[in-house]
Amino acid sequence: MGLLQKAVETYDAMSHRAGIVYTKEKEPLAPASHIMARPQIKITLDQNGNFVTAQALNKDTPKIIIPATEESAGRTVKAAELPHPLCDYLRYLLPQNQVEYECYVSQLSAWANSSFAHPKLHAILQYVQGGTILADLDRVGVATEEKAMVCWEVNGLGEGLNGPCWEDKTLMRAFIDYTAAKRADTPLLLCMVSGKMEVPAGQHPKGIIPINGNSKLISANDSSGFTYRGRFDDAAQAATVGYAASQKAHSALRWLVANQSVPFGGRTFLCWNPQGIPIPKVTGSMGRRKGAAQQTANPSEYRKRLREALSGWKEGLPRSADVVIAAFDAATTGRLAVTYYNELLASDFLDRLHDWEATCCWENGSYGIQSPSLFQIVSWAFGTPRNGKTEPDDRILKQQMQRLVACRVDRAPFPLDIERALMEKASHLLLYEGENRQKLLFTACAAIRKYHYDNAKEEWGMALDKNCSDRSYLFGRLLAIAEAVENSAYTNEDRRETNALRMQKAFALRPMTTWRLLEEKLEPYYKQLSPGLCQYYRKLTQEIVGKLSVSDSSLNQKLDDIYLLGYYHQRAYRTEKTDKQEPEE
Repeated sequence: MGLLQKAVETYDAMSHRAGIVYTKEKEPLAPASHIMARPQIKITLDQNGNFVTAQALNKDTPKIIIPATEESAGRTVKAAELPHPLCDYLRYLLPQNQVEYECYVSQLSAWANSSFAHPKLHAILQYVQGGTILADLDRVGVATEEKAMVCWEVNGLGEGLNGPCWEDKTLMRAFIDYTAAKRADTPLLLCMVSGKMEVPAGQHPKGIIPINGNSKLISANDSSGFTYRGRFDDAAQAATVGYAASQKAHSALRWLVANQSVPFGGRTFLCWNPQGIPIPKVTGSMGRRKGAAQQTANPSEYRKRLREALSGWKEGLPRSADVVIAAFDAATTGRLAVTYYNELLASDFLDRLHDWEATCCWENGSYGIQSPSLFQIVSWAFGTPRNGKTEPDDRILKQQMQRLVACRVDRAPFPLDIERALMEKASHLLLYEGENRQKLLFTACAAIRKYHYDNAKEEWGMALDKNCSDRSYLFGRLLAIAEAVENSAYTNEDRRETNALRMQKAFALRPMTTWRLLEEKLEPYYKQLSPGLCQYYRKLTQEIVGKLSVSDSSLNQKLDDIYLLGYYHQRAYRTEKTDKQEPEE
């Protein structure tokens, strides 16, 4: 019940914002006994229930807060007998639809005639009972589709009461008190969320995650199937949740998902602080908050800015502040699952984001040192090149994103299969063009660096290490030199892909054999270089080959992932020098 408890805690902390419609957020926080709905038709009435005007609302109209009973908030098949108390589809307002109409009028009449009535209710009830809605809509040119959601505005009631129903907090309060009075005689049960004796919830709201349709987080209405049969006699034995706790938790989760969640492949990732303290998203970077990492080529400067970003996020953070991380997905349209859940102190959470970005980073060309996003890692590791981008399958995307989120939050070692997938993709650079080639290589090197740090406690730098004697690293340097020699001989007019790139995969599998073939192919290009540049490349090649034992039988074995670091380092070092400076070295 940790998720629901934290959701209730969030609602209680943010209760002062419940019912406030127009804010900078995508959706408002709905009060208890209310849900969010997107209207298509707005009807304006006067204080006596006379029609004034109507307006067709476009698809971009924000969702509004409408009253809903426990049954109507979760209605599916029996929709005809379960109208919303005030705003609902047009078909419930038409006398020709006898069942829907009678249920709607009966329910609205019960509320309007109770001690919790509101002046707007009488005007709306009188108008609906008049039966002229179709004629009125047709007269003002509004389409009369029965599945259109109708909302109300009532004017002429005096200051403080005029205006749209969804903005009237007195109307919201009236319905909350009305539903509470109707449940007053219900026997109390132990709520497993609050730990108190409360009126139990008979049903729970649906539609917490919009992309998962009407799926429910809590559902035990299948008395003839296998939801709980075989272990319990009835649903109450499995779990009892109070009505108030259910309303608060579901409203808070719906609000958080609408405003703070990030979807990937149909799975929704959510990260928040119950007290409303801003925190970075678990799937993104720490962000540019008070000196966050920007374009820097200096590792020490990058680490300094990361520390400044960490300090910025922690500034004013209470010691007891915590963070909740959750992921949601639905295999069917009826059941919503929590696929990942964790709670951390906010300071610990920020430390873990900082540590990830400090170790999973690499130099990204002109952008400086960066940490690739989790989505970028998954896309390059498992995506298929398409229209200049890499697009992974949704099923793979959501599974691998959750693995990396867990790895980042739980400080688990970087997954070997993802690192190997990136290495394989980066060993086929010929398949990619332009900026994509640089992005792939950058992402692969960052992942390789992270993997070796997590699993072997090796911290690879981002500058060329001329003293490194690792076989794979040295061969990676040779591959970069072969590429540089050929590129230096080309002019802009005859530039084409180098033999080094064409033979990269073979080079990674059989480095010594492939290197000898590359050396032969490089001879014509050496002759096109200036004497100084030719001498520089030959001397550099001899130095690197001299560190390799030519008689060693292991030289032709498959290269490790480190060869990509050597390749990147040597290539980056080469671009830092001009042709004039290199021979002098």
